[in-house]
Amino acid sequence: MSTDALQRRREALLSLLGDEDPQTVALVKAQLAAAGADMLGELRQLEALGDPVASFHVRDVIAEIQERGAEVAFMHVCRHFGDHGDLEAAAWQLASVLLPGEDFTDAHALLDAWGAEVQRRLAKAQTPLDRVETLAEFLNLDQRLRGNDDYYYNIRNSLLPAVVETRLGIPISLALVYLLVGKRAGLSIDGIGLPGHFIMRHEDVFFDPFHGGRRVGLDECRALLEQQNLVLLPQHLVAATPKQMLIRMLTNLYFITEQTDPQLGAKMSEWITAARKS
Repeated sequence: MSTDALQRRREALLSLLGDEDPQTVALVKAQLAAAGADMLGELRQLEALGDPVASFHVRDVIAEIQERGAEVAFMHVCRHFGDHGDLEAAAWQLASVLLPGEDFTDAHALLDAWGAEVQRRLAKAQTPLDRVETLAEFLNLDQRLRGNDDYYYNIRNSLLPAVVETRLGIPISLALVYLLVGKRAGLSIDGIGLPGHFIMRHEDVFFDPFHGGRRVGLDECRALLEQQNLVLLPQHLVAATPKQMLIRMLTNLYFITEQTDPQLGAKMSEWITAARKS
């Protein structure tokens, strides 16, 4: 297509996207979205050229295309995850589905910076308890990473970049941050999926990221299970695999969305099924 023809086409599209008839706008947006990822470059050109109204609709189309592509990619992750898949990669991909269009560069950089700082501080930590306290002191006291009691069921509490940005999360998402920061610092940490709660373990030290990384004793674990009429068994304290953590993350999101957003809840169910079969 010649330069002049391309310019005329862009002007026509922008004019249609700025039309006062909602049906016209919806039709044009649907046609642009149907072109898929191959259209993204042209859409970004349109966004830069359009007036505020047209650019708003173009951004909406871009987000829709990115979300569709992210969903396909995440389903592929779930289907091929296996017992020991890349949990961090899955967490970023899940966030790209549920936070379409958001840039996670700063969150990536923060995790790397946190890991480097914890690694530096660990040089003075001699025992497993010292290492856990060093990690918890940095993440909880210095970075204010903590449980979001006020808005526990907000979806963003379950998404890695949002948790890094807001410093707020639920037990498993906070555990994931501790896990990833620990990994970057050279610290081996396991997730422990107790019924009704998720904690962490470094060697023989159990600790709770949702409550500031404080140490958790076996008596407290027993009491937690007794509240659910359960008895603490050795299998409850076995390290969770990446697959088990991914499924638990998705299950939490399913319970949040099944009533408030049934369509998204159905997708969660499909992803959980795919991950279980992987």
